[in-house]
Formats: sequence, C-alpha cells, structure tokens
Amino acid sequence: MPSRTTAANPAGTPLASIVRAIVALPTTSFREQHVLAAIRAFAEARGLAYTEDAFGNGYVTYRKGRAVRGARPLVLGAHTDHPGFVVEGVRGKRLTLAFRGGVDARYGKGERVRLYGADGRPRGVARITRILASDSPNRWARRITSAVATVEEGIASVGDLALWDVAECRIRGRIVEARQCDDLIGAVAVLATLDRLVARGVEGHVIGSFTRAEEAGLLGAAAAAGARTLPEGALVVAVECSSMAGGRAEQGAGPIIRVGDYGHIFSPDMTLWMFRLAMEMQQADPKFKFQRKLMDGGTTEATAYDFMGYETGAACVALGNYHNMGEDGRVAAETVNLDDIDGLAELFVRMAQDTKRHGAVRAASAKRWGEIGREAGARLKAGG
Repeated sequence: MPSRTTAANPAGTPLASIVRAIVALPTTSFREQHVLAAIRAFAEARGLAYTEDAFGNGYVTYRKGRAVRGARPLVLGAHTDHPGFVVEGVRGKRLTLAFRGGVDARYGKGERVRLYGADGRPRGVARITRILASDSPNRWARRITSAVATVEEGIASVGDLALWDVAECRIRGRIVEARQCDDLIGAVAVLATLDRLVARGVEGHVIGSFTRAEEAGLLGAAAAAGARTLPEGALVVAVECSSMAGGRAEQGAGPIIRVGDYGHIFSPDMTLWMFRLAMEMQQADPKFKFQRKLMDGGTTEATAYDFMGYETGAACVALGNYHNMGEDGRVAAETVNLDDIDGLAELFVRMAQDTKRHGAVRAASAKRWGEIGREAGARLKAGG
C-alpha cells in the first residue's frame, strides 16, 4: 500500500478531504441529520442514488456492469451517531443535559461542552458541574445518564447538542484527532470506497448503509434488519472504529478484519473470504498491511445483522481514546490512522470486485481439508 492516500487513489477524492467533510459534523443518537445530509450531497455529486428507509437510515447504491447479475450485493454499513448530550432544560445559565451513549461516569465533571443549534452551527460553550450516573453496584460499570452544566459563552436552547469541547477534526501527520471518529470514520471509509468505485469504473454492486442510533442500542441496524430493508442474500460488513485499548490492535498496522465483538463471533465464511482477499492483496503488494482480530471492546452492528438472518462480517480501524475517554479520567479527542482507513477502503474495493468468490473460497478450503483428512487417515493406518 502506498505511503500516502493520494497515491493510492489518484483519480478520486483525497481521503483527508472526505475526513474533514464528514467527521466534524455535530451528531448524536436520534440527531444524525447533518451527517446524513452530507452523505446525500456526497452521493449526488457522484451520480449515485441516495435513499432513506422508514427509520431514517440512509443508503447509497453503486451498481455497474453485467458481471453483477446473479452476484450477491455487498453492503458496507457504518453508523452516523456518537455519544453526546442534548439540552433538555434551560434556566438562566443553568442547563440540564441528557446523555446518549456509553461513557464511564468517572468522566465529564468539570469538562467543557460546545453547544450546537438546530442548524448545526456552534452557539456557545458550557461547563459541566455535575454528572448523574446509572445505578450499578460496580463503580466500573456506572455510565453517564445526564448532567448539569453552566453556560460560560453564548446561548443555549432546549434541543441543542452539547458535545465535548475537544478537536472537531485535526490531522497531524497520519493521525486523525477528532471528537467523533466512532463511527464517522467508518462512514468515511464507506464513502471513500464508493468514491473509488466511481472513479475507477469498477464493476460491482455495493450499498453503503448509514444507520442511526447505534449508540442507543444498535437501533438503526436492528430496525433495518427486522424490516428486511437490506437485499436478501446480501453480504453485509459492519464497518467500525474499535478500541485498541489493552493491546487489542495497533494503529498504523493496517485495517482490521474483525472476527467478532464482546459477545458474538460473526460468519466464519465471511471472515475467511475477507482474509483470503487481504492475503492476495498483500502478496501482490507487500506494503499492504492488515490485521485479523477479535476486537471485543464493545458490541457492533454485525451482531444485530447476523442474528437477524444476514450473512455478516465486520471490519474496523484501531481507535484511540474510545468514546473520548482519555488518560487520567479526562475527556480527549479520539484518534485513528489515515493509512488504516485507506487500506480499509482498498480492501472493500477488492471485495466489491470478488463477491462471486465468496462461496468458492469456502468450497476450496473444504475440499483441501477433505483431502488432508483422507491422507491423514491413510498415514495413521500405515503407521506414519
């Protein structure tokens, strides 16, 4: 893989440009409209169809070439929300805030939040004076449910978003520092894939799925799967940023083929297919790097899709400061590596070209192990 994104995609949009256009947009569960509007504009600028289902999830469809007839469509799914507060009450400069998402309640007190109006523009800054937490006998399991804050600059209204006062989006070298990498970087990876498919004229059938309210319990994905919104027979990949804490993965070591999450293992056939394609890419270009990991730091939408009847795999990039939980109990920007995102998009492009091989990869492996089994039996009977 080339060392710079623009070299990997000379005919398409520079990856850093897509990152800057998406990642800084204010969002949280049930308030994803600014991200979805940007995705719609991105699709329309490239002549791609954008649609929404009854639940407000967005879909961008790429379909080109005769070869896609009879092939299973590839669905690349990312969510468009991130943990954040919503203003529920205003009394002078005193604000009451409801929290949407999962963040340890040891974080937040004394931190500043930026206030965003309905138009997505910043309108003030407040400081949190009190954190309210969920009930749990284990302090390690207590999560923020709400907060009290005081306006220090500007104004606030009921319904405003109140999001951590950290870098909205900053790129230093190959590292992206941003408030909302999870999962707007996942959305960026899907958009970069679609951009490259268009620029290169690749034959394939790919649907970018952009779901809502993942942080509130995988709601967008579960609703879409329950209503059979995705095509029957689709090959589904949940695209995420996943915590690298505890040595789970390494930033800069390439995209991650995600085997499972906190409580579930995804389709082994999907994982095998993705792994085989990544190996072939690495053999063709030794600079291409990838990882194969469990990534059990949380639960991903792949679990919902898999249990609800879709053949599902997952892929992600290694995430620092998961859900803005930095060192020493302080809120911090999340981090990802640009080269990991680039490699993920390149893997997805390859998958789009080779969906018909999905079943063949497993069949070839089964045939090989059948032969090994017969040879092993003969050798054991012969005494070696």
